[in-house]
Amino acid sequence: MTLEEIKDAIKNISDNYKEDHIGGWITGDGPVPCDILFVGEAPGKTEVETGKPFVGTAGKTFENYLKSIGISRKEIRITNTCFFRPIKKKLSKNGRETISNRPPKTSEINLFRHLLDEEIKLANPKLIVTLGNVPLKRLTTFSSIGSCHGELYFNEEIKRYIFPMYHPSSLTYNRSEDFKDMYSKDWKKLSEALKKLTTQQK
Repeated sequence: MTLEEIKDAIKNISDNYKEDHIGGWITGDGPVPCDILFVGEAPGKTEVETGKPFVGTAGKTFENYLKSIGISRKEIRITNTCFFRPIKKKLSKNGRETISNRPPKTSEINLFRHLLDEEIKLANPKLIVTLGNVPLKRLTTFSSIGSCHGELYFNEEIKRYIFPMYHPSSLTYNRSEDFKDMYSKDWKKLSEALKKLTTQQK
């Protein structure tokens, strides 16, 4: 598949999805091929509005950490496990509708399973970084980020190296210094893992 075919397939799946509420869709962003592919969960409101992954508050945090290890956003590709924005709608007491994000269901992730696989083949990254539990469960056998973050793993099925990390938004929810320190260390480990793989694969 080409990137254009992947985009058409994402649009087609999203346009025809009737199982639950969704609010728009996006595709991956960044060079193909690439050395490093980051895989997030699903787009939010800002992502759908701009058509790019990781552009909200978490995106700014993400870009700052990228810079801290000497990588610019232009050098990497970022994509998602679920390409449409899963939303829930609620009516408030005064009858106003509120829309918020919800985690993608397993069935929604599976709708795009083959397309993420195709994107990985096209991008041909030396390293895939999963951001949070949703892409972690999709691309590894781990069930929780707490037990495996900051370490390099090899996925035999797709023959790729995977580096699990916490999602940048976790810094918004967990403001402890210990967590921030651990998160910074994971980025340093990511830099070391990438150098190691780049040297190996030359």
